[in-house]
Amino acid sequence: MSSQTSQPVSLMSLNDVAELLQVSKAWVRDHATRRNPRIPVVRLGDRRAVLRFRRQDVDQFISEHLISTERRSV
Repeated sequence: MSSQTSQPVSLMSLNDVAELLQVSKAWVRDHATRRNPRIPVVRLGDRRAVLRFRRQDVDQFISEHLISTERRSV
């Protein structure tokens, strides 16, 4: 039987994500809870949950929604 050492996951706050994306906290909250594109979120609690984000989920969100400004030659 192999043992795996779990590394604690560092979660980002709503403020952290808003700063990283350079958007408002309201924008992050909206896109974490009801609007598209959705940012994956960890909800701590029920209806008025505390929202936290895993850095790898935020990075993936950025990668998936990155629009290149370079023109591609055909």
